[in-house]
Amino acid sequence: MAEARCSPVQAGLARLYHYEKFNAEWLEKTLRDQKIRCSDPSSLNDPWDCRPWFDYRPMAEDPAKLEAMLDNFRNTDFADQPARPKFEDRIRNNPDELRKFLGGLSQSFQREICKRRIYCLTPDACSVLMWSHYAENHRGICLEFHLGNGLFLRARKVIYCSAYPIWVPQEMRATADQAILTKSKDWEYEQEWRLIGSPEYPEGDPLKPEGDYLRLPPRALKAVIAGCEADYEAVERVVHQHAPGVPVRCVSRVPNHYRLEIVTPPQDPAVLPSVASEHALRQP
Repeated sequence: MAEARCSPVQAGLARLYHYEKFNAEWLEKTLRDQKIRCSDPSSLNDPWDCRPWFDYRPMAEDPAKLEAMLDNFRNTDFADQPARPKFEDRIRNNPDELRKFLGGLSQSFQREICKRRIYCLTPDACSVLMWSHYAENHRGICLEFHLGNGLFLRARKVIYCSAYPIWVPQEMRATADQAILTKSKDWEYEQEWRLIGSPEYPEGDPLKPEGDYLRLPPRALKAVIAGCEADYEAVERVVHQHAPGVPVRCVSRVPNHYRLEIVTPPQDPAVLPSVASEHALRQP
């Protein structure tokens, strides 16, 4: 997991981007209150994401690993209860009991993960698939962030795996962020980085959430980018009203290529005919 611990600047990035649908209220809060709205891990669109499941096979195949797991729980409040020896014998001698125990433990661990909040980022502002999947079929927006601050320097890279990892309970503490940063290789096109907010962080930590929000550092938001099917004027009105110093740009389809490009909407149609003509066609 060394790659996941690398900061985005160490990875050679200067900007990260967040795709979202255009919701005027959300954008106003970002601009006015300098807060970004994070995701509850339970609401993510990948049914494996942030839902680690402990694998019984290492314990079933290696008694030493099973004993290591049981020993890990001997430091809990359950350690001195009279039922403890019988419970351990059932786990040792009955594979179904072991699976049942690990299943309950997996669900408990997932609930702990869901106390965190996640903000998803990518280094690519012109991904056709990302605009389609996360920005309301290109009608949404993309927020551009500068990385030279205490919040975005804490972004961590998602690792993509071909095979499902083997998680074991005795590594729970070390596993939590690792599980949040591990996804199937099917999602590799996203090139995702994540901010992981936790209520366990002390006051003043940039990653301590305020409800579902993280507070933006000053000047972290560098631009708001409207999708090629977005209502550019509506986006521009919100930005100019609440953060007039933040540039508003848009992406345009390159007419003869399957490619998007970021542009500043021109005043003169001759500057960029493809954008100007598409904009004119959408007018009533």
